[in-house]
Amino acid sequence: MPQLQMSPPWLAGITSDRDAEYIDAVQPGLVLRIRRGRMVWFVRYLFDGSARRYRIGEHPAVGLSAARKLASVVRGRVAAGDDPQAEKRAKREAVRRRRMGETVSGALASWLKDEKQGPIGRWKGGLQGGSARAALSHIRRLDRMIGKKLLSEVTPKEIERVVLVSEAPATRNRALCAFRGFLAWAIRNGLIDKDPTTGMPKEHETARTRVLSDDEIRTLIEGFDQTRYGRALRFLFLTALRRDEVLGLKWSWIDMEKGVLTIPPEAEKAGRIRDELRRAGLPPQAVALLAQQRSFLFAEGVRSEYVFATSTGERPLDTFKPVLYRLRGRRSNGLPPSKDKRAKERNAVLPDDVTIHDIPRTVADA
Repeated sequence: MPQLQMSPPWLAGITSDRDAEYIDAVQPGLVLRIRRGRMVWFVRYLFDGSARRYRIGEHPAVGLSAARKLASVVRGRVAAGDDPQAEKRAKREAVRRRRMGETVSGALASWLKDEKQGPIGRWKGGLQGGSARAALSHIRRLDRMIGKKLLSEVTPKEIERVVLVSEAPATRNRALCAFRGFLAWAIRNGLIDKDPTTGMPKEHETARTRVLSDDEIRTLIEGFDQTRYGRALRFLFLTALRRDEVLGLKWSWIDMEKGVLTIPPEAEKAGRIRDELRRAGLPPQAVALLAQQRSFLFAEGVRSEYVFATSTGERPLDTFKPVLYRLRGRRSNGLPPSKDKRAKERNAVLPDDVTIHDIPRTVADA
């Protein structure tokens, strides 16, 4: 490869369209490499008889004059008996080992903040989209159950225990997918060496056909009416919308006078594929219920864009689950009742196989 008398005008005239390497005739070992549209400075040297290459930086952030000075410093250190490339690798390894001492909770926080490789950059809609609504409940459970453990020490059995908290195979499969996305990020960032879910198969999913009986419908409504989300459940029965569509419902989507609801594509499962608005007519009972909800929020002093907002004005997340679990005779987190004799006895008033997702199917079957 011929050496070139590099100069600022020469640099200004070359393009990054074609891969190439240029060697500077002024500063020994200085190389400008062009790969995939990027122009990077390197300095080559010999250490203990082996060829080394040390990355200086990218052009134009590092200009010709600065690259020559840095190359001179690197070669000076080599002459003094140091190996700059080996030192850089040692620092990276030290950082990796520190990261491997990070807890699951700390790693999850870093993953959620990563704007390029984390959910913000990879999930459609970021942390506010449908992917986030489907996955974050599982991620929070992972943090809650094993968040204090070192990520590098998490075992397949511990991950499996978190996955199996969910009752339905489909829900367990979604949890496993969410965990694998996080663990793949952890491997890319050197926090762990391998995925503990490797070899853990997805479960077979069967189409659900269950509909609710009249008694189950009555029990659900009466149970939820004792909470702040009773109207949200009734709205589900009146409209046959999906759970996430109702919980994410915004006042700006509703025309109360015309009784029309307009759902944007990013807010519904099929809409993200069709990429078009979906309009639904609201029965008079649903419009009256929305008016009651608005009065309730006003009396509570809550100002929010969400129709069924939390007491702090935020979008409700897994609001239905704690109530449903209690109606099944379980604790609010879905675990069986405490065996402690002093614990208040919980009487199940609904079967374990009743879910909120059964409501739209029940309405359609009516």
